[in-house]
Amino acid sequence: MIRTVWSITFRMIVKYPAVLLPFLLKAVFEGIVLTVLFYSPRPPFTAIFAKPIKNIFGPAFLHYPYNFNILPTLFNYGQIFVMVTFGVIMYGMAMAMVSQAHSGNEDVRAFGSFNRAARRYFALLGIWAILYALSFIILKAPSWIVTSTMQRTQSSVMLLQVFSYAAIAVAFFVEALFIYAYPALIVERKSVFGAIARSFGVVKHVLFTTVLLVFIPRLLEVLFMVAKQKQQGLMNLTFPEITLFMLAAGIIISFISDSLVFLSTANLFILKQETEKENK
Repeated sequence: MIRTVWSITFRMIVKYPAVLLPFLLKAVFEGIVLTVLFYSPRPPFTAIFAKPIKNIFGPAFLHYPYNFNILPTLFNYGQIFVMVTFGVIMYGMAMAMVSQAHSGNEDVRAFGSFNRAARRYFALLGIWAILYALSFIILKAPSWIVTSTMQRTQSSVMLLQVFSYAAIAVAFFVEALFIYAYPALIVERKSVFGAIARSFGVVKHVLFTTVLLVFIPRLLEVLFMVAKQKQQGLMNLTFPEITLFMLAAGIIISFISDSLVFLSTANLFILKQETEKENK
């Protein structure tokens, strides 16, 4: 079934390339945020960023090359800002555009889809916030458990690494459980908890396919995360600016991963919806 869903998704992208627009816009906004943070130690951005960076990280991080050491941390907060203010609407916009593509229209209307998603902003934000909170707890749990129960040794470090990768797999599984809440919210106009319940109901019937549709694209992000762990070593071997290039590459990887995850699962949701109507 996964091959069928991906086939439908790729044919949709070829026929309606505009369905990639929400993810492209999100990537562009993340690129703008990254650029601003890169220039944060320089005027005119120092008026906003200099004092917080100095107070939280120290004055050295306002200067080259130490500013690159904190750039990933600052960008992580920047990505959260993008998601809260703009990204969730882009997810909803993509769901609306997939729905339009399935309706047989000659074209999908980006502006109309944006308005449709913007009207559900707080509901979309609620779903994202719940999933983000659960994922945050899951991903932080290994560190909390190992550091609070074991002394730092080589074996504890290895155990922490194993637990951390297991936590990533669990976080992806939780995302799979919630993934249909987005189309349920936009396409079926469910409430936040109604959309989550609907997602659980759909996953129950297509669990294996859904897990693969989420896990396979997200593996790109896992591989990139492993590369990011070598960031300090790469800075020492090459030049500090390598951090900026890696973060920019991460934006591209997220664009690809998000597009595949959300478009494929939205297609499967609508296929499931059509099957349910036929069985009535």
